[in-house]
Amino acid sequence: MVRTRRFQLGVSAVVWLGTMAVPAQAQVHPPATDTKPAAPAARAPGPATDTKPGPAEALPQRTSQAVLAATRIRDGDALMRERRYREAAFAFLDAEHAAPDHVEARFKLGNALAVLGYYARAIEEWETASRLTQDAAIRQSAQDNITRARVKQAEAGASPQDVGQPPGSGPVADTTRAQARRAYEQGVQHISQRAYAPALQTLTQALQQEPLLTVAYIARGSANIGLRRYAEAAADYQFALKLEPDSASPLYGLAEAYRALGRNLEARELYERYARSTAADVRPELKEESRQKAERLR
Repeated sequence: MVRTRRFQLGVSAVVWLGTMAVPAQAQVHPPATDTKPAAPAARAPGPATDTKPGPAEALPQRTSQAVLAATRIRDGDALMRERRYREAAFAFLDAEHAAPDHVEARFKLGNALAVLGYYARAIEEWETASRLTQDAAIRQSAQDNITRARVKQAEAGASPQDVGQPPGSGPVADTTRAQARRAYEQGVQHISQRAYAPALQTLTQALQQEPLLTVAYIARGSANIGLRRYAEAAADYQFALKLEPDSASPLYGLAEAYRALGRNLEARELYERYARSTAADVRPELKEESRQKAERLR
């Protein structure tokens, strides 16, 4: 069970309690109203396929998704203390992607979203955290925050935040979208050059600017595979599938990540799904490779 004191009691920079006023540094300006569709994004690169483990001494210690969640929560805590609330929200969101049932990740994501003015989404996170825990103190704290958020929600009136849109899911200004696509394309170029660390950095920038850019999650998964950060890659591919359940690229990438993590049964199922897929982003050469890899995992 998560200890309440870790994320609820006496940490004013983290817990959304008190007067509920949004700090000036965190105020959200109305999004641009120009929602004209952008040109289609370049196709995400396929995941790095050379994931065969080398000598044991050459492999870094594999990071579980629970450890990844804990790491990103610590990152989010530090960002909240620095009042970098938007970046903190993405850190807690990464933690939630890695471990969807993680009470602390969801509670703190609610805190960050509330400070940013996304009250409906914050309420949703606190309600989920409350359902996931048996800790009465956490449930009470969540309910207190929900009550305050509903008051602020009523005051906010009809707005993207009020209807529950997460940061970046509402209208994205053309300039911001263009910056995100440039960062994405730069990340893809880095991957083609096997420069995985710079790719990870630029793709993360792209996602901060356009958080629902599915191809950037797929590409970032490839960069993480290249860096042998398999748990991080799995989290990216899982969220890409959540955004676009009918796409094929995340299936193959997630299979590669699971295989590297030793989760062979799940990897085999994903390879088989990719081999059967008729999605537009299926690559014929990877379909045959998926069949072969699935067969070897039997």
